[in-house]
Amino acid sequence: MYLDQEEDGTSNNTLQGQGHRNDIIECLHHLEEKDAEKKMRTITKKLIEGKLRLPQEKEGYINLITYTLIPEEDEILKMGINCHCFTQQRPLDKSLEIESLTDNSQGQEDLGNLQTTDALQPLLLSEALTDQGDYKSNVIDWCLREAAKQLREKEDITVRRADKTAAFVLINTEDYHRKLDDILADSTKFRRIANNPVNKIRWEANRIIETVNATSHALLLPPITGDCDLGYIYGNVKTHKRGNPLHLIISQIPALTYQLAKRLNAILTPYIQGSHSLKSSAEFLEALRVVPPGGCICPMDVECLFTSVPINETIQMILDRVFRDPTTPSLNIPEHALCASLEICTEKALFSNHCVHMYTQIDGVAVGSPLGVLFTNFYMGTVEHRVFEDIDQPRMCLRYIDDTFVSANSQEEIENQWRAFHNHSCLSFTIEHSQNCCLPFLDVLV
Repeated sequence: MYLDQEEDGTSNNTLQGQGHRNDIIECLHHLEEKDAEKKMRTITKKLIEGKLRLPQEKEGYINLITYTLIPEEDEILKMGINCHCFTQQRPLDKSLEIESLTDNSQGQEDLGNLQTTDALQPLLLSEALTDQGDYKSNVIDWCLREAAKQLREKEDITVRRADKTAAFVLINTEDYHRKLDDILADSTKFRRIANNPVNKIRWEANRIIETVNATSHALLLPPITGDCDLGYIYGNVKTHKRGNPLHLIISQIPALTYQLAKRLNAILTPYIQGSHSLKSSAEFLEALRVVPPGGCICPMDVECLFTSVPINETIQMILDRVFRDPTTPSLNIPEHALCASLEICTEKALFSNHCVHMYTQIDGVAVGSPLGVLFTNFYMGTVEHRVFEDIDQPRMCLRYIDDTFVSANSQEEIENQWRAFHNHSCLSFTIEHSQNCCLPFLDVLV
């Protein structure tokens, strides 16, 4: 009798626990829906009635090949780029981070800004050898994970991200590599390297860094220490353009000069002339609320902006802005040292392709480099400043990196601006006209 009662009690407790669990899940779903409604109301308040519409939901992937996906592959790709397994950190990357942290802490201690104990360095070294973190997803079950693994192992299929769209793209591997090779074949932009010059670049960079830090009496630029790897090239697929070209990206995260480039980017970003620059679609919506578009509207795009930005001319723009503009604060770095460090982080940044051939980009900047956005915004901001000294500004001119939204009183005014940008830069600008009085820009339909 006692056992029967205990079993009944256990059963009741289990049912009661399951009921509480269901109540909690239902409550969480309700909170999630309320949060989504709140976000929607916030966005809607910024929309101008009759002028803007929210973007439509997109599929999680775009299939450019004839391969038919199995249901599990279709399901995991439809989750989109924001739902995936965590990538386990490579031991080399973690060792480099720990080594950099150790060097930085030692440098700060030498300057008297930090005090450490003798136990710190052994702890950091032991941390570099440990593997922490849970890399298993609670959303993706075993079947979906296996389907993703099998899809990744298909050598004739490459899965990449779509450019300007939060979706995967399935593309034929041979076509993907051919498009990358066609880009690298441009000898005016890229040069193949036969012998590895890493040690020479490291010595040259550290000599400049020592000069800068000695001049400023502080650890202004991080010294280059430890092992390093080459950057690597890949491309996001422009599914919105004919022929599905690639948006080239050269990741410099494992590269020799990555940390130096990050530091230079942080130092020089405040010097950008960016009165027309946008940081997000939220800023674009706010600008439209203040000044509603009218007359003629069109986007003005730059063809291959990153690979077309002239390195030497942009470096000179930076030097003029930093050292010869009376409106900017002084920088405690010698001009020749800043110039040389920028050249090392751009023209001498090494990367490899899918065949493990070594290249360097001799003109233009790389998407994937910490200096990529800095150089493009610096060049475009300077060009805009020069253009609007010669012509009147239109009703609205807002730019997000290489895409510019223009609202003017007439089509003639837009064409005058287009010619002025051509005359003041070496870039190629294109204009797209609205269709059915609608124009997409930064995921907003104007």
